[in-house]
Amino acid sequence: MHMRAVAARQGSRWIAEGWTLFQQCPGTWILLGLIDLLVTAVLYELPYASDLTAVFTVLWTGGMICAADHCRTTGSVRLADVLRGIRTSFQPLFAAAVFALLIAIVCDLTGDRASSALRLLAFGGASNTSSVLALIAGVLYSTAALLGTMALWLAPALIVLNGATPADALRASFAATWRNGAASLVYGLIVSGLMLACVLTLGVALLVVAPLIYLSTYAASLDMFPRER
Repeated sequence: MHMRAVAARQGSRWIAEGWTLFQQCPGTWILLGLIDLLVTAVLYELPYASDLTAVFTVLWTGGMICAADHCRTTGSVRLADVLRGIRTSFQPLFAAAVFALLIAIVCDLTGDRASSALRLLAFGGASNTSSVLALIAGVLYSTAALLGTMALWLAPALIVLNGATPADALRASFAATWRNGAASLVYGLIVSGLMLACVLTLGVALLVVAPLIYLSTYAASLDMFPRER
């Protein structure tokens, strides 16, 4: 895989290109976004299964990338395209999903410890030991969340579109996000703004924002890892 550096302004262009794909079949993309949200909500509510949302997200991302590629080529998209993408690349996607599960578990364990210790600090019931634990847990949580996000962002796309192995996809995604830090930051800020819009609309905007994130990730992958013709 050949990785290229891009300008910071590309972060906004990925959103624009994702939006162009969304407009080709808005009804179907909204339906796929609804399926994504429903499955995620069910997994999150099941006892001891909330971390499985990380596994589902990686698999679903691979399927949505396949559907986005089909939409870009043919102008149409179906649920079958998503399922085909998952089925065709299931083994490498699942391996990447296991990595995502491990990151989620680390974040859960360290996040709970950090928040508990910080509450003690806030109410004056903490000792020096609690302060140290809060600091260590906070550092571990932040490190795992950041590194995990960088490694997982483009990995499903690289697996589906470029035939990369899970290890190569995770490494390449991390390297591309690091090398194109300015563009990734611009993209992340825009996505954060879109998520704020979802909060302000009581979650209704997620029906559009959720598929748009997958579609813009597809655009980012093609931009940073152009496929050979």
